[in-house]
Amino acid sequence: MKAKILSALALALTASVSMAQNEDDAIRYSNIVPMGTAKFVSMGGAMGAIGGDETSVTVNPAGIGVYRNSHFSISPMWTSDKTSAKYYGTNTLSNTGSFKCSNVGVISALPTNSDEGLESFTIGFTYNRLANFDGGYTAKGYNDVSSMLDKEVDDFNADVWDGNVFFKSDLFIYDSVNRKYFNDYEDIGGIYGSDQRKNVSSTGSLSDYSFLLGVNLNNAWYLGGSLNIVRVNYKQTSKYTEIPDPAAVGDDFAIDNFVVSDEFWTEGGGVNLKLGVIGWLSDNFRVGAAFHSPTILSLTDDYGTSVESSIWYTDSEGEFISTLKNSSTGLVDWRLTLPAKYIGSIAIVAPEHGMLDVDCEIINYKSTYLDDDSDFVGNEFDDLNSRISEIYRTAVNVRVGGEMMLGPAVARAGFGYYGSPYKSGYANSSANKLAYSIGLGYRSQHASIDFGYSLTTQKKTSYLYSFDDSAASLKNKQGNIILTLGFRF
Repeated sequence: MKAKILSALALALTASVSMAQNEDDAIRYSNIVPMGTAKFVSMGGAMGAIGGDETSVTVNPAGIGVYRNSHFSISPMWTSDKTSAKYYGTNTLSNTGSFKCSNVGVISALPTNSDEGLESFTIGFTYNRLANFDGGYTAKGYNDVSSMLDKEVDDFNADVWDGNVFFKSDLFIYDSVNRKYFNDYEDIGGIYGSDQRKNVSSTGSLSDYSFLLGVNLNNAWYLGGSLNIVRVNYKQTSKYTEIPDPAAVGDDFAIDNFVVSDEFWTEGGGVNLKLGVIGWLSDNFRVGAAFHSPTILSLTDDYGTSVESSIWYTDSEGEFISTLKNSSTGLVDWRLTLPAKYIGSIAIVAPEHGMLDVDCEIINYKSTYLDDDSDFVGNEFDDLNSRISEIYRTAVNVRVGGEMMLGPAVARAGFGYYGSPYKSGYANSSANKLAYSIGLGYRSQHASIDFGYSLTTQKKTSYLYSFDDSAASLKNKQGNIILTLGFRF
């Protein structure tokens, strides 16, 4: 086994790690399939021209004006996440599941006792879980093309100091003649072969607390608005392991293995405004339109990276393995502006029989913007914002849902298409989300019970490290079972 050269420079360097934000983090909180009540979910979220539901108001707040009675609802939910990962021909399946609260809402309808004009106004408060981030995946396989160390040594030579913990764990070699660093794979002429594995798990949610006001004009036009307090809680941990194959790299290869552990936790919140209108053009035809302002989030990231290496060394007594572990942590405050949404809806209604609603939602993801939340001149996220403008596009989301009356019972079904935010030619430009849903409901004079099930699928590419040669193909399925109990008073 060969001995590695240690540079005295390691003693002068301080640990540092790059912040967690990248283009994927920028759209995590806007490229979502909304959750909520069982009725809303089972109709695929297509209620923009119908209203009258505690979660439909998150799409079009004018839906609050449709209420004729005061109402309370609560919606417990079971959510599951299943991801299949394929990496260099090896398939790995991961599963998670947990109970959540999907919705709580109270609506108060206040009639004006007028026969025309302003017939009633409605106020309300709702909590809705907009997205669930519980999940994860495991990708593993034999890579004979590249190593994570290629990326890290390139960064280190370019003065991107997140490679510092790799250097301090003795995973880089210093060339004092050319004054640059290289890794052990480069030292043997670019020969590769290693077992690579990455475990990623995440928890958290995106939710909002909405204060709503709506009016009913002549039982034909409904106007509404909401002030929404958005809360973000996201935690991700990952563990990457690389074990060089002696049959490929030789018995004299210095690295026995190394493990990279990353963790970051994002917390914070912000506000947005929503405005909407619903028009009952006839007994059978309704239209709706809504505008969601950009959401401005103030976030804090608590992040850290640790690198543990097992290296073969040689001294006067022979060969031995030494394990080194170094870590770096940090805390950063930043702001994220999510794009506005424009929603148009149409609905066909057959009174006492059923209805069908179609929503079309337009989001310009290029308007996503990050700010470093400092008082200094300039913005350290300028490069990332430029990349966002380069790779994001305007996407269209379409939701279709309907229900059929079966006496006091109701059967529902829905479908949603959520377009990828990435431009054609970039990774994940075809990573559209498809949502399928069904449900049943039963209503009495003063109470209701609704059941809904949704399944959201997506195929996308994720990278074990920032090289194309580390791409893993993921197939994700997220299922939600929701029960809503409602009470009219």
